[in-house]
Amino acid sequence: MFTERIFSIGISKFIFDGMDNDLLSDQVKYYCSNPNNKLRHRRDMGLDNPHLQKLNQMVLNQSQHILNGIISNSNVTNVKCYLQKVWGNHNINENISVPHTHRESFLSVVYYPKSTDGKIHFHSPWTDSMLAHVPGLSSEVYHEYNSNYYELHPRTGWLIFFPSSLIHCVPPSKEERMSIAYNVGVLQHLHL
Repeated sequence: MFTERIFSIGISKFIFDGMDNDLLSDQVKYYCSNPNNKLRHRRDMGLDNPHLQKLNQMVLNQSQHILNGIISNSNVTNVKCYLQKVWGNHNINENISVPHTHRESFLSVVYYPKSTDGKIHFHSPWTDSMLAHVPGLSSEVYHEYNSNYYELHPRTGWLIFFPSSLIHCVPPSKEERMSIAYNVGVLQHLHL
């Protein structure tokens, strides 16, 4: 085993009981399927959506907490998270079933107002190439140095944060699944 760890990828997950998941599910359905929604790109739920205010604030607060932990003990100051975009997903969307990243963002966040059999897959961008040199490696015992894949099974009320550059995808669900996804950016406020 290596004697030191030099890089790390983290995720955060929370379970919230205080959200009106029926209302949020109705919002996801509306923005994913309403052809009369000409004001926004399809599935874009709008950061100004009054039904998302509580969720927006939770996402923003926790994103700032994650950022503050990353930059603690550094000389970086006056950096703040901001919400770049929010959109809904109802059942499977072809765009999210293919492994992808959101490189234009700092964090990706997903809230599940309805999920009973949902999954989200995360993929390591470097483990496969390193392990290709190890013949006969058993995949039965995974740890942080030999795993190239991580799977979460989010349920209704879960809120998940992860680095936007982490490769991820969502396989099809057999049951109805709804999610609200965010891209979160970072700005530095300069004093004049």
